[in-house]
Amino acid sequence: MEEAYEYRSGINAIWPGTEHLLPESAVAELASLTEENDRRGRLSDRSIEILREAGYFGLPVPSDLSGGNASLVECCAIQRRLGAADPGLSIGVNMHIFSMGFMVEHWKRHHDESGQLLEQIARQGQIVVSAFAEPGLGGSLTRSNCTARRVGDDWLTSGLKVPCSLAERSDLLCLQMIDEAGGPESLLVGLVPTGAPGIKVERTWNTLGMRASESDTIKLTDCPVPDDMIVHRSSPGSLGDEVFAAGTGWFCVTSTAAYLGVASAAIDHARSALTRSRITHLNASRAELPSFQNALGEILTSVMTMEAACAQLARLLDEGKTDARSLLPAMLALKYQAAEKAIHAVEMTAELVGVASYSANGPVTRLIRDVHAARFHPPTNFVTRQLLGRWALGLPWNFDLSEVPVGQ
Repeated sequence: MEEAYEYRSGINAIWPGTEHLLPESAVAELASLTEENDRRGRLSDRSIEILREAGYFGLPVPSDLSGGNASLVECCAIQRRLGAADPGLSIGVNMHIFSMGFMVEHWKRHHDESGQLLEQIARQGQIVVSAFAEPGLGGSLTRSNCTARRVGDDWLTSGLKVPCSLAERSDLLCLQMIDEAGGPESLLVGLVPTGAPGIKVERTWNTLGMRASESDTIKLTDCPVPDDMIVHRSSPGSLGDEVFAAGTGWFCVTSTAAYLGVASAAIDHARSALTRSRITHLNASRAELPSFQNALGEILTSVMTMEAACAQLARLLDEGKTDARSLLPAMLALKYQAAEKAIHAVEMTAELVGVASYSANGPVTRLIRDVHAARFHPPTNFVTRQLLGRWALGLPWNFDLSEVPVGQ
């Protein structure tokens, strides 16, 4: 009976087991490469090879399309494990998982040619980079500044995509672009090989945290995207598109899970440090003292709440009984709060670990740097606060930051 109350049992009760999808031995090897990946600011080839050997890049693809048939909550559980092992790798490959989730949600509803692309990616273990982020969008997810014009059977697209995780080592880009001719479905989502003409990847990623995510810059100049590689069309700025809502949900919960993994690693370091560290004049370890127990308990009250909420929202989206558009406000709120709570949790656990957290290197120092990236994923906090406020007030809302500049 006592085993049911162990710390690990409480975590395992929230998340499904995923050893069959990603063995613990693989995760342990990934963790052993983390410090070097962070030091170099690039992933080792072995990190990617480990994931490819495990079939990671086809995880969410249905089994009849040669994929791993992993549910969304299983993908979240794996992203959480990766986030604890190697945050930079976790957030980098999360953009692949998000792109695949978007395509799977489209395929579930349309059962069109996108299934062939999913099967190709799963069979070959291809990496798909999420080329959605752009400068000048203000955190919007349903718009693009990249133009596309129809020329024969191709779309020629030009623009800038940044940051794009794993850009240099990806096989395919999943990108948004705007049909310059306009129309009700002028927002296009397509796939194009990273080596296609008109694509240039520049190494621009040099950051304090998430250094190994390789989130570089992609420049597009009249890059041809075949019409049969357009996997989805919708209206710019629209909230009526269920595929976009479901795809956004995938990003919200999987990225949240990755950062919860970062927080869980920090908590584990604090648990170990409190047990080892002794206060000599009290002749006791810090773990034996109520003040330190209380501080760790406060951290867990927020982190465990986020863990349960993330797993439950992922399950609801998995079940498909609730319209993804109805779940979207809750998923956006989860992403917002989880970022704040994960950052606070890592900072507080660092204080519990003590001065060792402030050393020039070491796991806690890296986790402090890594976790702050949570604030910068779109939709940004500015957009999310406004969106949820308008939603609660019954006002029109979308992913666009709505402001009237001074003087207008």
